This record gives sequence, C-alpha cells and structure tokens, in this order.
Amino acid sequence: MSGNSQYRITHRMVPLICQALIAAPDDETVWLEGLRMLANPKLKQALTLTSSIWLSLLLRGLEITKPVAVINSALNLLTHVSEILEPMKSCLLKPLRALGREKQFENMVEFINVVEKLDLTVWNSEKKPIGRPQSARTAPNSQATTPLPSGSDQAPAQKEQHPLLAEILIHNLPPKSRTVQQAWSQTLFSSAHDNPKIWLHNLYQATLEASNVPELVIASKLGHLIHEELFQTAFMHCYVQLEADASFKNVVDNTLMLLLNDPSISQDITIVILELIAFFNKDKREFLPGVHKAAKNCALNHFDGALNSPLPGIVLWYVEQNAESFPIQENIANLVETNIRVGSAGYDAAWSTLLWLERDWKVEAEPIWITQLSHWQQALDAQNKLDHNQEGTTFSSFNTKMICYHALGCYQQGYELAQNLFEGLDDLERRNTAHWATAAAWHMGDFETMADYLAFHPKGTSKSLYKAIIDVHNGQYASAFHHISKAQSLSYDEVQVQLNVGPQLAHRSLAKTELLVELQEVIQYKSQPELRENLISTWKTRFKKSHADPNTWLKRLELWTLACPPTTTGLQSCFIDCAKLCESAGMHQAAENILRKITPSITPLGCKVEYTRFRFEWKSAYQHHDQHKMCQVLDRLIKHTQAYMKDIGVDQAELERQGLGLQPLTVLSGCDPTHHHTLSRRYFRIAEWTAALQGDDWITDETSQVLNYTSLASKIDNNWYAACFSLAERSLAIFETNEFSRSDNMAVSSYIVPALRGLFQSARTKENPEFVIKALLRLVTLWFRFGENIAVLVEVENQLSLTSVAPWLSTIPQLIARLGTPNKELQHTLINLLKSISSQYPHAVIWPLLTATQTSKSEHQEAARAITNFICTMPDGIRLVDQAELVGRELIRVSASLMEKWRSIIEKIIPRTDLMDCPWHEVPSIWEHDMLYLKAPETPDDEQFVQVFGDQLFQVDKALRRYKNNRQISIVNFAYQELYKLYGDLEAQINQWKQPGSKLHLADTAPRLLSIRDCVLTVPGQYDPNMKLDDQAFIDSFSPIVDILSSKMLPRKLVIRSYTTDYTFLLKGNEDLRGDERIMQLFNLINTMLSHNSDAFSRNLHLLPYEVIPLSPSAGLVSWVSNTQQLQSMIMFNRAKNYQQDLNDKETASLLGHDPKTWNPKRENPRFDPPAEMDRYDKLPIPTKVERLKACLAHSKQSDLKDVLWQKSPSSDIWIRRRTNFARTVGVSSFVGYIIGLGDRHGSNILIDQLTWGALHIDFGDLFNVAQERSFLPEKVPFRLTRMMTNAFELASRGGLDVPGTRGTFKQASLIVMNVLRDSRSTVLAMLEAFLYDPLLSWTIGPNDPSNAEHGGSAQTSSESKPKKGKKPPVQTHIVPQSLAPQGIQGGSDLYDRIENSLITTYLENDSYMAKVSSGTEMTNSKALQVLSQIEKKLVGYHKDTARPLTINRQVQALIEEATDLENLSQGYVLGWIPQW
Repeated sequence: MSGNSQYRITHRMVPLICQALIAAPDDETVWLEGLRMLANPKLKQALTLTSSIWLSLLLRGLEITKPVAVINSALNLLTHVSEILEPMKSCLLKPLRALGREKQFENMVEFINVVEKLDLTVWNSEKKPIGRPQSARTAPNSQATTPLPSGSDQAPAQKEQHPLLAEILIHNLPPKSRTVQQAWSQTLFSSAHDNPKIWLHNLYQATLEASNVPELVIASKLGHLIHEELFQTAFMHCYVQLEADASFKNVVDNTLMLLLNDPSISQDITIVILELIAFFNKDKREFLPGVHKAAKNCALNHFDGALNSPLPGIVLWYVEQNAESFPIQENIANLVETNIRVGSAGYDAAWSTLLWLERDWKVEAEPIWITQLSHWQQALDAQNKLDHNQEGTTFSSFNTKMICYHALGCYQQGYELAQNLFEGLDDLERRNTAHWATAAAWHMGDFETMADYLAFHPKGTSKSLYKAIIDVHNGQYASAFHHISKAQSLSYDEVQVQLNVGPQLAHRSLAKTELLVELQEVIQYKSQPELRENLISTWKTRFKKSHADPNTWLKRLELWTLACPPTTTGLQSCFIDCAKLCESAGMHQAAENILRKITPSITPLGCKVEYTRFRFEWKSAYQHHDQHKMCQVLDRLIKHTQAYMKDIGVDQAELERQGLGLQPLTVLSGCDPTHHHTLSRRYFRIAEWTAALQGDDWITDETSQVLNYTSLASKIDNNWYAACFSLAERSLAIFETNEFSRSDNMAVSSYIVPALRGLFQSARTKENPEFVIKALLRLVTLWFRFGENIAVLVEVENQLSLTSVAPWLSTIPQLIARLGTPNKELQHTLINLLKSISSQYPHAVIWPLLTATQTSKSEHQEAARAITNFICTMPDGIRLVDQAELVGRELIRVSASLMEKWRSIIEKIIPRTDLMDCPWHEVPSIWEHDMLYLKAPETPDDEQFVQVFGDQLFQVDKALRRYKNNRQISIVNFAYQELYKLYGDLEAQINQWKQPGSKLHLADTAPRLLSIRDCVLTVPGQYDPNMKLDDQAFIDSFSPIVDILSSKMLPRKLVIRSYTTDYTFLLKGNEDLRGDERIMQLFNLINTMLSHNSDAFSRNLHLLPYEVIPLSPSAGLVSWVSNTQQLQSMIMFNRAKNYQQDLNDKETASLLGHDPKTWNPKRENPRFDPPAEMDRYDKLPIPTKVERLKACLAHSKQSDLKDVLWQKSPSSDIWIRRRTNFARTVGVSSFVGYIIGLGDRHGSNILIDQLTWGALHIDFGDLFNVAQERSFLPEKVPFRLTRMMTNAFELASRGGLDVPGTRGTFKQASLIVMNVLRDSRSTVLAMLEAFLYDPLLSWTIGPNDPSNAEHGGSAQTSSESKPKKGKKPPVQTHIVPQSLAPQGIQGGSDLYDRIENSLITTYLENDSYMAKVSSGTEMTNSKALQVLSQIEKKLVGYHKDTARPLTINRQVQALIEEATDLENLSQGYVLGWIPQW
C-alpha cells in the first residue's frame, strides 16, 4: 500500500469512528470499541490534526453518567493523547474534578495516571488532592498559582501558567484600560493637521481600548485595517459610556463639528467622521443636531474636484438625501457629478439623473458629463452644438473632443485637433490631455509628434508603454525593454487601485499588460526572423480568445504594425474581425480606416476586404430601408462570387445543381480549403440577402434559390455553424409553412432530413456553447417529432456515429425524458446514444437515470434500467450504480417520513363532503404496496411508526377488504372514523416538527447512509466533465444530523461531505423538481448570452441559478444558497425590530375594507377566514380595489427595504454596490420571468443575497402566463415591481416620475437584458421548445397540496398525477399578517400557500394553452406552438394587442408601467402577494 493511501485511510478513520459514536450516544459496546480504536498508536498522527472532531466526544465519554467501562476507556485514551491536549487541558478540569468527587474513581489507577500526566490539580470528596502532579515534584523554588478549594488544609500548590495563555494575557488585556475621557482627550482633541495617518491610528487604538468590550480591547493590538473595521462599533460603545457625563459628551460633539467645518483637515479624517455619523444613523443613535448639519455641509462643500477624481460613497449618501429633500436644479446637477465620481456603480444612476435634469429643468447636459458616462457620440454632438454658439475653443471643449475621438477610433480628427490647439494650452491642461494626443499621433504614425506630446504625459503605465513603442519604432530595443519592465511593475499597482473603482477600468489596465507582452514579442519578431511564423500564430490565437473591446483591439493591431504591415496574410482575418467589431459598435470611421489599411494595391478576385466592405454597405442600406441600394450590393456580391469561381476553375452551374439534397459535392473535390471557406461565406450571404429582399415569399416560391444557396454554403464548409444552422432553420420553415404532413416521405426527406444533418453539423462545430446548445435542443425536438420516419432514423444513426458525445452532456435531461417513447427503433437509437455518453461520462448521467428508473411508465423504467445495466459492465460500474441507488433510495426516505407519506395517503382518501365520494372498495389496492412495507419496516423510525400506528392501519385495511365483498355501510363508517382520527394524530405529530430546531438522526431514519464507505459517487450536482475524475468531489460521508425546516412542506437541510469541502442541500419531498432543473438550464443559457454582450458584461448582469438534482418524480435536492433571506421576511423583521407590527394589520384592514383603527384579527369573532375574505374581494369592482390599495399604501412610506439596505451595509461604498446590484438583478430576473410567463412572485419567492444584494428567484410552478390568465384573482402584473422595491433603488429611478422604475439602473439593466433576449430569440425559443415538448413535464401543483413556496423552487411537474376534470382548485392563503401567524412557527414559507390553478386545469377549461400531457402521448403540436407563439411575440416586441412590434425602449417602458399600475396590483391575491410591499 502506498504512503499516500495509508495516509488517507488513517485520516479518514477518525471521522468515521466519531460518526459511529455520535450515531449511537447510548450504546456502550459502540463507545468501548470506538474509544479503543481511537487509542490505537497508528492513529496518533491523525488525532493530532483532528482534535476538533474527537475532543468533544472524549469529554462526553468522561461524563459521570456514562458506564464505568466507558469512562475507563476514555481515561486510557486521555493518557494516550495527553501530549496533544497539553495546550487545551484546561477544558478537562471540569469533567475530571467531577469524577474526582466520586468515590469509585478517586483511587482508580487510570484516573490517577491521567491527573499526574496532565499535571492537573484534582481533589477528592474530602478536598484532598488526587495523585501527585508534576508541579508538586519540581524544585523547591518553583512557583505556582493553582487555587485550592475553600476549607482545604493543604498548602497552595504552585503551578506555572501555560506560556501561550500567559502571552495572551500580558499582551492583550491591559491591567487597567484607559477611560473614554482619557482616551479621547489624548487623541480626538489633539491637533489633526500635523500627520493625519498617525492621528487616525491613535484615535482608532485609543477608542478600541476604551470601549470596555474585551473583544475590541484585544483587537486594539492588531493592525490598522482591523482598527478601521471596528472603529465605529467601538466609538458607539464609548459614546454610550458618556451618558452620565453630559459636559464631556458636548465637548466630543463640538470637536466633531470643528473637524467637519475645517476645510484644511485631511479628507481621510473627514471621511472617517462622515462614515461614523452615518453609522450612528443606522443604529438609530443621534449626535447633537449641529453635528448632522456640519456633516451635511462638509459632504456638500468639501469634496470639490475633477470628474475623474474618485469620491467616497458617503458623500453620495448626503448628496442624495439633500436632493431628495430639496429637488432643485442645483442639487440634481450636483447629484449627477457625484454619481459619476463614485465610479462605475454610479454611472447608470448618473445618466438617469442627467435625463431627469434635462426633462424637468430643460437643462442641456454638460458634454463632459456625457463623456464620463461613455456615451461618446452623444457627447461629441453635444460639444459641437455648444461650440457652434461660442467663439473660439475652450479647454473643456478640446478635452471632451479628444476623449470622444479617441473612444470612437477617430484618430485623424483627434490628431488634427491636437496639432492645432495643443501648443496653446498651459502645462496643466497639456498634462490632462497628453494621453489622448499621444495616442492619436501614434495611430497616425507620427512618432516625432508622439514623443513631443509624451513629454507632458503623467507618469504611469501608459507613459512607459508609449516610450517603449517609440523605442521599438526607432530600433532601440534595450531602452524599449527597460520601459516595458517599468510599465509592468507599475501596472500591478494600477490594477489594484482600479479594482476598487470598477472592473471596467481594471480590465483596461489588464489589457495594457497584454500589450506589454506583445510589444516584447514585436521586438522578437523584428530581431529573430525564425520566430515570425510562430509569433503570428500566437497573436492570432490570443486575439481570438481576448475580450472583444474595440479600443483594445485597435491598439493591439497598431502594435503589430510595428513588426509587419497590416496586409500580412496571417493577420488579415484579425484586422477584418476588428473592423466588424468597430462597425457594430458604431465606430464607422475606425472600421473604414482598418479596411483602407489592409486593402491590397491590386485587389485579388474573392478579396476578403472587398467582401467585408460589401457587408458594411449592405448593413447601412438595410438600416435605411434602401431597397435599391440593397439590390445593388447583392448584384455586386454575386458578380464578385462568379468572378472568384471562374478564377479558381469552378463550374458555377454544376456547383449550384448539386446544392440541394444529401449527396456530397463533387465539383470542389480538388479545391484548397481556403476556397471552401471563401465560397461558403459568399453563398451564405447571397442566400441571406436574397431572403431579406424577397421577404417571406421565398418560402412558398418554388423558383427561389435561397434554400439552394444555403445548402451550398453548408456543404462547401460543413464546419461552419452559421450555414449549417441556417440550412436547418430554412428547411424547417418551408416544411411548416407549406403544411407538409409527417407522413409525406418526400417532404420529410427533402426538408427534415437536411435540417437534421444541418443541426448535427452545427453541434460538431467549435462554436461557443450557447449556439451548440441551441442546435442540439432543436435537434432533439425534430428527432423525436419525425423519428418514426425511416429516412430520419437512418440519418440520425449515421450522424450520431460522426458526432462526439461531449456536446450531448448539456441535453441529458431532455434525452432521458424521451426514453419512454413508444417507437422501439427510436428508443433503441436513443439508448445507444445514452450508453455512449455513459461509457465516457457515467457520473453525468447517473442521477438523471436514477430518477428515470422510478417513473410510473414501464417503458421509461426499462429503458433507463438497460442503461444502468450497461454502466454495470464498466470498471467500478456496479459500485457506482449500487451506491447511487442506495443513496437515492435513502435520501428519498429521509425526504418524507412514513408519517408524512401516510398523512398524504389518508388525505387523498378521506372524502371532503359526501362519505361515498370515495371508492372505498378500491382503497386496499391503492395502498397495497405501502401496506406491505409496514409488515417489514427497514429503519428504526419506520419500526416505531408501525408500533404506534400499524395496528390501526391493518384493522382498517382488513375491514375494507371485507367491504369489497359485502358492501356494508357500517364498515365504511368505521374506516372513515379510524382514518379521520389517524389523520389527526399524524398531523399533530408532524406539526411538532415545525417547531424550531427539529432534527432527524440518520441513524434512525436512514442508517445505511452512515455506513457508506469508499464511495465512487460524486456529490450530486458537482460533477464537472472538464475536470479529471480524481479531482472530482466524491461523497465521503453524510452529516448524521439533518435539520427540518419549519415551513409547510418540511424540507430537510442535509450536509454531504467530500474530501475537499462540505456541500449543503435542501432535500425536498413530495415535489417533482425536474421542471426546476429545466428552468436552471435556461437560466445558465441566458447567463452565457449575457456574458457575450459588452454592455451586460461590463455591468455584470446575470441571473442567479442554483443546482437542482431530481432524485425521483417526487423528491430531489436543491443546492443550499447561503446568506439569503426572503424579501418578505426582511420587511417583516425590520418592522418587528422597529415595533411597527401594527402596520401589517392596518394595511390588511384597508385592503379588506375594515376600519384600520379598530380592526384586530386576533379578537375577531367569527375567526378571520382568508379564503372567504378573498372570495368577497374578488367580486369587488376594480375601482374599489384600487381605492383600497391606495388607502393601504397611505399607512407607510414603503421604505422598509430601503432602510434595511442602508442599515445592513457596513460602509457607504458597499451600500452603493449593493443597491446597484439589487436594481440590476431585479431587472434581469424580471424580464426573463416576463418572457417565460413566470407568475406567483410574492415576496417569499424572491430571495436576497445578504452579501451582494442580488435578487434570486425560486418556485417556478406558475409559468407561461397561467397566473395572469386565471379567472379567480389573476396576477395581472408581468413581474413584481412594487413601491417598496423601487424606493430601494437610487433616487433618479423614482424622482420626478409618475411611474417609478422607468428610469435608472433598473431600467438600464432591463433594456440590456431585453435587447440580448430579443437578439437571441431563436436560442431562447429552441430551449423553450424542447422544454414544452418534454413528455415528463406538465406544469401543475399537487392536487392536495397547493403550497409549494419552498427554497429552491417548487415546480410540481409530473405526468403521473393528473387533477380530476372539472374540479375547481381550492383557494388558499399565501400569507396572513404577522399578527395572524400561527404561534410557534418560525420562518415564513409556511404562510405562503399558492392558489392552485395549474396549466393542466387551465387546458381543460380554456383552449388557449398547451394540451395536457398524458402518460402515453406527447403534447400536441398546436398547443405547444400556441405557447411558443406567445413567447415569440414577446421576443419580437409585441405587447398585448399592439399591431406592430414595439422598440425595446417602448416595450420595457410599457411593461414597467403595467407592473407598477395600481389597477393591476390590486387585482391579485392581495393577502399573499402583498402589493404594498
């Protein structure tokens, strides 16, 4: 055995032994054996490293209540580990002294040995010392301090303190700390002008020492950063101590005012004091009014500076408060500048405030403001407009134009402007603009002028980089290397500073480091010709992988021109890509300059530059709807392509005859791959532009060549994603538009088979994951839609043999969902594909397969079992499958106890009205399987259940079997009474679990989980196919204690341990999480799309997905999202903290039409009945509902969320980042939710990350607008955007607006995400199409359990459970006010019971949605297409009954207005949705 294996085994033994001891706290045999094993010398090293695990168990073994044999074993172990415990032996005093007072232990040899070895003083019952400690055997002059018990006649035994303890006491706890008066007299009242840093350090340290809090006193000895973090808390403790000394307190207040009013004081000190006063504001403690006035005056007047000079966040807090209190032009303008100066987190708020200023005060925005916010063209236009009305050019104008020209890539204009005006500037102005002038001269190739400008450039990374560039141009390589090295050393510090300002600035600095590397490579290129080919390849590869930023790319290209001309063949594609990026970014001049540089003197046939220019011209004509120009460009492209084919000797007519069909091309068999690449692009554009000119007519026009050209493009280059995917799209469009039948073999072979081939080819390309997933999802849908056709089946099998299995990993849920297909050939092909995936990635499929083996469809089970059997033939396959089945089975057992299962069974059986509504004669067969289990329970908990309730159940079962034969009504009465009583008993038992702190012990509930050893199963949801198998997170063990959360469904909080870390999950029973899994799949796809958009990337826009792992159709795991809190509970807790609970009742009273002054639901008689109240509320006219909601809103300012955000933020800078992130994540999630029709967005279905304030949505049970379309209390809003939420946004998002949220950070994030979703419409629809056609998913809620508002989502998706036709779902409450909450139930999720109004029910009542999913058939095409059509209309821009698509801005505006409209807010289930929150 290797040393490493030995090490792992010994270090795993200790935790395993301790688990056994924890699991059997009263089993003497287990404890004796466990303690004996821990005392094994081979574990000595492991014990040294794991004392935190076994020490508590050792102390438990020493308790006097333990058997003597166990105590004896514990003493033996203690002797064995005495050296390890030497620094911690004080914790042993209490248990050992308790043992010493017992007669049976005072003379025990093992006990005496322990006392002597640990050198402890322990007395017996007669107060005489036991044993002879080492300290008593030391030299006579030894010192000791061990105290004796009172009444002892023994001389004090002297003992030295442990060195570590003595050091802590000496160095951290002063014998006499300074008073507050002493501390602040020497620091706060001293002069702050000489050395501000030392003054602050002394104040921090003195305040912590005087706080009289031991933890803070000890921290005063730590570093400056710790002081700064704890200073505000320590100051408050000191300030509270001054309550009895009012005169000194006044002196402190006056000193703070003097410091704030003194403009000569260092800003570092001013910021600390401002943050301190804000901290007191959060804690509801107050200084004198004069202090607040001085702080406000200081923040508004003492921080003047340039727009590019950073500003602390605390200034924004004061400036925003002032603007909110006095919304005048001056204050709003000040707010614009302040938002700009706090960094990128305030840019969207600054832009929105600027729009506010323009709209309400008709003030033209300062061009420099617009420049700082990166709206370059608008800033340039504004500056030109301003200059038109002025004589001459001001420095501000020059500076603004230089910045804008640089950002837009207009280097020639910047160069000419600098040539004319730079010499006339003073030195300070030159330093401020030298960077832009230098860059312009560089890009224009004027290195002499560049050097002149560079002389005024401020020191830093950029100056050293430009010096190196000049040196390289002049061939001075040694000097260049010196400047490169200097720039690299400066760049590290620059990045560190800019990270605090914003990631965008830091990204630019990181781009400089890449330029420095490439500048070194330029020198190598020029000095070492043999490296040139490799260097060009490296540059090209690095360029393709770099972040697409046009300014950075332009600099990189300019750098390359120092080494080689732009027309260099290997780099031409990079220059063209940069031109395309500039064109798409609106930098038209830069794009044209690039094309001009790389245009060869003699244009070759098929020239890429000429082709790119065609694309730019087409884009311009298309945007201007210039049909004539578009036709001209298309004709030129066709002639360009014809000339190229003639030049390379390709017969155009023969080539185009081979376009359609599946036969490979023969015309190009001998052509170079570059010809394939070129011709493919040309034919693709011809097809695309022809289709654009013909409109939809090309689909039905038999003479149209669009499909032929598209097919040619895909055949010529079958590795190009765009052509292959377009072939699939266009082939399918023809098939569906012409309404061909699936039984039409000719049509299927002509259109569907090529479409499938195109999708397979798309999936095989090395395109980014977003596009590959889109192709695979469309492929799965088409495959199973037409899989019965022989031609389709043959093509699929052929293509599968050519496609690797890796891309299929992203579609495993969709593939496994199709295993139950009734077509055997289709099923056989799918099974073979899943076997291929399993052979390479068994861990990726094991959990979905485990779920599939437990569905009710036998075909599905058998197919899944066939794949698991195949896995068993692989190395370690049997262990993997067995362990997965064991873990899955036991976790399902933990997720729902027998009590919960039988309560659910009885609940379904007991009739609600008529006793004979239940088919009593069928009951024995319904619960037959469950009854059989009661005869052979497998766990201690189940055995206990059978002992308590088994006899009752057996009697009822026996009676109902008799009823099946004789049909005596007395038997029914007996069964009903017994079951009703049993249901009450079970309900009472289960309700006890809702008490806080309820736990399950796996030793009783699922003991097999504790016995797992050498697990080859990865932690659910943690498998990464891109990592080596040895580096994966394998299951090591399960925490023996499982917490029960006190919400309605009683989910479990489970911890799974691996060798690397612990993973926490929410284990949910009686819920199907397969739908939630698909939603998370969609969210991850959308995150990928957002990461590819520059605006979204720069703002870090994203959704917050989490892992969802279904274990069966009725149970699953959801990864635990730590540090989150329900939005609704945050508001409730804030009101409780401020003693404002009565507001809840007042608001509820106003909504329900009661008198808020007198209504008290606790004293109401009859008892408050929420369903009845909601039934009455639903019948009210809409104007009445609106008036009630207005009355409800009048009770408060709806500022709870805003207050919580401010109070929980440790600093103002963090407050700004959190507020910005909250607005952005709400915007992203709201509009994604709108697209998929996500409803039921009450406050406990939105979680807030307490560290970042990101908004996380859970519970995806109401999709596809079902909540909006239901007849009873419809949810008319597209997403949740209440006043409570908009008030938590920045001031500009609500100031001066009738509709809050229609401006600001939230609005900007919404515009960006809607733009991304609309641009990626086909990708989103591909995912949702596969989602809607999934045969295992039907979005509904369990018929007897409408409440599913649990953490992690609650889509009840099951084809096995279908509601009874015609049965109207019962109405239940979402939430009741806090004063009505059931006593003893903590949390809150149990209060939010959703109205059951599922899609399935809606399908039966209304023909406007998807068809219901039965166990044997898939969703009908017409219904699925209706849902997809609704979603597609949203993605195109249609809103309600609009005749034409709206622009993105108008669509977002309309949706925000709809979401905040009181009429819409008032129509829903107001007791649960709580529109006032």
